[in-house]
Amino acid sequence: MRNLPVLAVIAALAACSSSKPAPSKTVSAEEAKSLLIDRNWLDTYPQSERDKLHVYRFVPNMGGGVFQDRTLFKGIFELFSFKATGETITFTLHETHDEVTSAYTIEPVDGPEPFDLKLTIADDPRGPKVYFGIKAETDVDGHLLEQRLATKH
Repeated sequence: MRNLPVLAVIAALAACSSSKPAPSKTVSAEEAKSLLIDRNWLDTYPQSERDKLHVYRFVPNMGGGVFQDRTLFKGIFELFSFKATGETITFTLHETHDEVTSAYTIEPVDGPEPFDLKLTIADDPRGPKVYFGIKAETDVDGHLLEQRLATKH
C-alpha cells in the first residue's frame, strides 16, 4: 500500500491536453497483455489542481490494480483484482463483490501529448472507456515523476 501515494503522483503528470488525430491500429493480443501492466492509464491531463481525472494502474506484483477518481491532490481510490488476456480484462471489485469482464484494446496513437498509447475498455466498470498511456514509461517507483511535479507547481 505504500505505493499508492506514488501512483497518485505518477497519475498527475502522465498526460497533456493537446489533441492530435490518432492512427487506429490495435496492437496484437500478446503485446496488449504486456502493455496493460505496470503503466499509468489516464483519461485526461489535469490543467489545474482541481481538474478531475481517472487513472487505472494494473500492478500484478502488488496483487491487483488501483482505480483513482481524483484531482491532482485529492481523490478516492479503489483496489481491485484482475485477470487479463490480450483481449479481455476480468475485474474483481472487492467492495461490491462484482465481477466484470470487458473486452479491451490498446492502440498506438500520436497524442494527446505526451501519450503514444490508447486503452479502450468496452465495458469499464468504473470510469470512462478511454485512457492514455506512455509506452516508454519506466518510472517504476515514481521518483522521476515526483521530481517533475516539484518543478511544475
